[in-house]
Amino acid sequence: MCNLLLECKRLELGSRIVKSHLNLEALRVEGIDGETLEEFCALNHGEETGIEKWLRLAKGREYDGDEVMLELLSEIYKKLDQIEQKLFSTQVSFLFLPQNLKICYLGHEILCFEERLNEGEIYYARLDLPIFPNRLIPFYFKMLTPQIAKIIKMGSLHTRSYDSYIAECERIEIRERRQEERE
Repeated sequence: MCNLLLECKRLELGSRIVKSHLNLEALRVEGIDGETLEEFCALNHGEETGIEKWLRLAKGREYDGDEVMLELLSEIYKKLDQIEQKLFSTQVSFLFLPQNLKICYLGHEILCFEERLNEGEIYYARLDLPIFPNRLIPFYFKMLTPQIAKIIKMGSLHTRSYDSYIAECERIEIRERRQEERE
């Protein structure tokens, strides 16, 4: 895996790379269009509910309420909405993405895979990001080498969540290194 890190440096990818053990579903595409773009837009548009928009705007202003409680209520609202969709059979159906890929390293706009793919190809993917609240992130990536890809299209809200996840992984790695140095 050190070879992947050296290869990222050789490609002059400016991001720090962190270890990760995430899976994603992917589909090779010719370009950013068609059904994948429709799903991409739907997932990006539906990501922020009215409550979440209000919450985001309220954080910029002075707010005397309990923001954590509002965040939890927002998540309960989303869960209720999912239950309602299941009850009334209005659940969003996703495209079938045949490839399951294992990510071993992540960086801002960078993915390193255990599997080898064809250089230069473009893929549409969905990643279930393990953060609170959970995020299903649709994006497009292009293979720079057989194992290193660059994210070429991701929604702005999802980019913030993805970047926050990487920053948290960096903090965990720093804590682990400090702990090892103490022992």
